[in-house]
Amino acid sequence: MRNLFRRKFNLGQTCGILAALQLLVAGLVISILTYSHLLGSLRQEVQDDSVRQLQRLSMVIAPAVLQEDRISLNVTLADWTRGPEMPSIRIMDTSAQIIAESGRQSSGKIINLPLTQDDKVLGNIEATINTITADRIAGRYLSLALMATGLSSLLAGFIAYHLAERSGSYLQQITRQLKQWGEGKPLFIPEHNDGQINEINDLHYSLRRLQQNESRRLALEQALSQFMYRSEKPRTSSVTYQRCAILYFEIDELDILLARLSANELASTLDEYHRLLSQAAKLYNGTLDRYQGDGIVMIFGLPDGNERDTLHCIYAAQLCIGLIQSARRKNPALARVSLRCAAHWGPILLAPVSQDQNTHYSLIGDTLFWASHLARRSEENRVLVSQSLISELPVEIGLEWDEGPLVSDLQGNEQTNFWLRSLPEKSRTLIERQIHHIASTTEKIS
Repeated sequence: MRNLFRRKFNLGQTCGILAALQLLVAGLVISILTYSHLLGSLRQEVQDDSVRQLQRLSMVIAPAVLQEDRISLNVTLADWTRGPEMPSIRIMDTSAQIIAESGRQSSGKIINLPLTQDDKVLGNIEATINTITADRIAGRYLSLALMATGLSSLLAGFIAYHLAERSGSYLQQITRQLKQWGEGKPLFIPEHNDGQINEINDLHYSLRRLQQNESRRLALEQALSQFMYRSEKPRTSSVTYQRCAILYFEIDELDILLARLSANELASTLDEYHRLLSQAAKLYNGTLDRYQGDGIVMIFGLPDGNERDTLHCIYAAQLCIGLIQSARRKNPALARVSLRCAAHWGPILLAPVSQDQNTHYSLIGDTLFWASHLARRSEENRVLVSQSLISELPVEIGLEWDEGPLVSDLQGNEQTNFWLRSLPEKSRTLIERQIHHIASTTEKIS
């Protein structure tokens, strides 16, 4: 018994036990109250019936008592039908002497009724009342009520257990899935078809939204992992600084996109962007990589830099913008995800990190942070270029600029930045041919 109370019950068992106990207690209370009321009513009915019999008997034997005819009294009592509820009757005179009696004296309630005639008291009638029959009838009904209470309690406990077990099973599945999610496995929320409990429904809808958000996050992570630098030729075997031209792409309003787009829509759009950016990087000797989770960088000057890296960065930016615009004209759904880009030049720290028998490279440095800061101030279909990169461009290249926003650097100093207005005619024509070639190649493949 002690082990039973120490045992931990699940939701279905707890609800079943509580429902059975509640109905059992309520049934016991109602049964006892009903039994008490019925027993009192039956006993009172026996007493009232006995009084009526004694009143009729007193009218019959009054003349014999008045004449002191004991023979007639005994004959009358012997012929009088008492019934099991009245085991004995005594006739006593005014001096309380028994002048006639019938039956055998037994335990029970005794009632006395005065024996009168013409308002003259002749004596009294004493009778014993037996309520065993009433007690048996009331006890029989109590037994039936207790049996019905027990059966109803079992039925209520079973129904409550069955109903709660459906929700309990769902909660157990959720707990198991959340544990697996905590261990790094994908989150999967099972279906819930029982809509009777509002709290369970609210929990289910909240978890479904969590699953959708987690699916979008995983889709985003998988899509962005394509931008991770991969090459059979290692960049470097040790931590090193390298001066590079950087083209930074910022995904605009990523949090809103995660809430608005499905995982497949977001992944397919980023896959297409990866294809376009990869081709642009390949044409201008750049490499794609990730920065701080959702940042996309195109780096020019790794592993060995030259004086044309900054120019390649500008050309690649224009090519990327043109490729994205061309792809959106053919597939308007790509416009759901917009990119802002900025170009910067400076040193970055390249740190190899070993993971799962592969070597990845962490991009560290103020240059990357500043490029990401500029990208957030940029606009779609335009490239914002820092003064640092413009200063490294070849002098003879005829690029035209518009003054851009002033942005405070890490020390709080305002830095001048510029919008690229146009390229030289020859360079612009080359990029247009590249856009047309890549677009036509894509159509043939599809």
